[in-house]
Amino acid sequence: MRALAGLTILTAFSPPIHADSAAPPRRPRIGLALSGGAAYGLTHVGVIRWLEKNRIPIDAVAGTSMGALVGGLYAAGYTSPEIEQFLEHVDWKSVLAQTPDFQQLAYRRKEDQREYPTILEFGLKKGIQFPSALSAGHGVGLVIARFAAPYHEMGTFDDLPTPFRCVATDLVKGREVVFDKGSLGEALRASMSLPAVFAPVRKDGMILVDGGLMNNIPVDLVKKMGVDIVIAVVLDKPPDPGKLNSLLALAGRSISVMISANERASIGMADLIVMPSLEGLEASDYLKWKDFVARGEEASQKKKTMLERFSLSEEEYAAFRRDREARRRPAAVRPQIIEVNQDIAPRRRSALIVSVSGDPSKPVDVPRVEEELTKLTGMGRYEAATYGFIKRGEATGLRVEAKEKEQGPPFLRIGLLLDASRQEGFRFGIGGRLYFLDFGGPASEWRTDLSIGVLNTASTEYYYRLKGGKWFIAPRFGYSEDSRPLYQNDEVISDFITRETDGSIDLGYAFGRFKEFRAGYTLGNHRTGVSKGQEAFEPIKGRYSDLHVKWVSEGQNSALVPTKGQRIALGGAWVLDHPGVSRQYFTGSARYSYAKPFNERYSLLAHFAGGAGPNEEALNAQFTLGGVYRLDALARSQLLGSRFYYGGARLLRALGSDSLSLFGRFYLSAGYEFGNAWSKPAGAKPRHSASAGLMGETIIGVVYLGGGVGDQ
Repeated sequence: MRALAGLTILTAFSPPIHADSAAPPRRPRIGLALSGGAAYGLTHVGVIRWLEKNRIPIDAVAGTSMGALVGGLYAAGYTSPEIEQFLEHVDWKSVLAQTPDFQQLAYRRKEDQREYPTILEFGLKKGIQFPSALSAGHGVGLVIARFAAPYHEMGTFDDLPTPFRCVATDLVKGREVVFDKGSLGEALRASMSLPAVFAPVRKDGMILVDGGLMNNIPVDLVKKMGVDIVIAVVLDKPPDPGKLNSLLALAGRSISVMISANERASIGMADLIVMPSLEGLEASDYLKWKDFVARGEEASQKKKTMLERFSLSEEEYAAFRRDREARRRPAAVRPQIIEVNQDIAPRRRSALIVSVSGDPSKPVDVPRVEEELTKLTGMGRYEAATYGFIKRGEATGLRVEAKEKEQGPPFLRIGLLLDASRQEGFRFGIGGRLYFLDFGGPASEWRTDLSIGVLNTASTEYYYRLKGGKWFIAPRFGYSEDSRPLYQNDEVISDFITRETDGSIDLGYAFGRFKEFRAGYTLGNHRTGVSKGQEAFEPIKGRYSDLHVKWVSEGQNSALVPTKGQRIALGGAWVLDHPGVSRQYFTGSARYSYAKPFNERYSLLAHFAGGAGPNEEALNAQFTLGGVYRLDALARSQLLGSRFYYGGARLLRALGSDSLSLFGRFYLSAGYEFGNAWSKPAGAKPRHSASAGLMGETIIGVVYLGGGVGDQ
């Protein structure tokens, strides 16, 4: 779980003496105790590498948190080169992500993320409930399953290639929980559940979190496994007082101080201590795993004189490795049977079984299984899903275990808007979306939006999937009130307000996670009038109705700050009635976004859009330009018209070190934009804008601090 206070103790030891001098001497059994410490725990791999190179056997291993992960890899039969190869293929950003990747979200959840760009989701099943942690731990569970799946059902962890134990903490009874049987993957996931960071594991009435709270260096467990010598790997990095100046830093250090007491007792029981140097590295530097491995090997080399007495001959060590390899289970099985632990809707359950089963005559396609389980969590009801290999009689297969969110449905997403500009000053808005999943049928939803402040809205939509299939029908009712300034020669001359009350019904087709088409009819009442300042136009009010179509393709890796992929949105309407317009007409718009990464740091983000309607005075505010991503140098909605076009490109440079942040990612942004919105032909000449700023995609939404310079 953490790295602890520096205390190195070495007790005297010697090989056991046997009374029967005629019997061949028994070599001492050696156990390894691996402490927790987030990314610091990757140093354990270097210790194992050194021990293997020097032919020192490890007869038992116990670990906590990251020590449990590395220890579990070794216990599953992996050698140090195999562990390093395993780490080479771990995408730490995905593993530690708070939510599934945007591309893996269901289409409706992509809409939620675009309109309410926060990961904070509240459940209302039993009153308002906050999430149990920043991350559900889905990515961590899948990485563990890559090596632990063959050991999903174990009568005892003594039957692993190397006997193993790991530790978790039960928050209900406030006690240590030792895992010595059952699912290896579940045991490791529980031991790594850092409070508030990863969701706890709930099992048999227990709420299990990181074992470091009770026993961060499980030397006592190794001793109980019948070893003669215990080597403890202790992770110690003294704090930098200059960095203890924030709430999170102080909270983290406070936990470390509390844990240090149980670590001192554990260190006192160990026979030999290996303490890697951690200077220059941080607990979040997972991307620097090779540096950690090197530090672990260096620390072991410093203990060479004490360790080499346990070295075996080449023949003895070869026999040790053969015995260990013989206990190793196959890394893949043929999926002849599939079990699912949750009561998933029949159609969805059948689709999941088909998608993960593959060809029964071939080994399980692990990347495919991981992708399908991530899609399952992307639907919104399940927070995590993992898998294990099973055997029923002579048949082998896969068991899928999905964990449903305990706090909902229904769910509530909250959005905040804080905006300060030279033209309009400070503006504040707050809104929320309440949604019920599988309401009235599989994949059907009822969601309601409410916002006040910058934009006042209230709307509700029932989205019903016909027979649980791809076709849907969606009736909607809503009210909106939007106040905007009216400009003349870059000066505000008045404010006008638009109020719309309408209802619509759409028939559509869901193509999957990325595309949706819908067509429908809208009927309502619209009113637009000046609320303050110069009476620039007469109030416009009356009946509104249209026949509309919309098609969207979501192919980017983020809702608002993508670095890869394309997004296309096309919409059109045949307007039957519009206040102030005496004829029917067609209006349409198109939007295109393109993002391309150049490398890990730099990416290009481009947007293009356009729209057109008839040149009618009542439609002069149909399209708007101005504001962030809409000509930065101009005020919000400064340009109005019945036609518009827009183009813009931004160069993004990712900030930060190689450490992974739980709070988001920030970019420096520099861009150029052009476009215009107009009604009269003479107004089509483009306006230009250059901008620069700091942009962040955080757990509470998108943050942008910047400014723009225009051509006028």
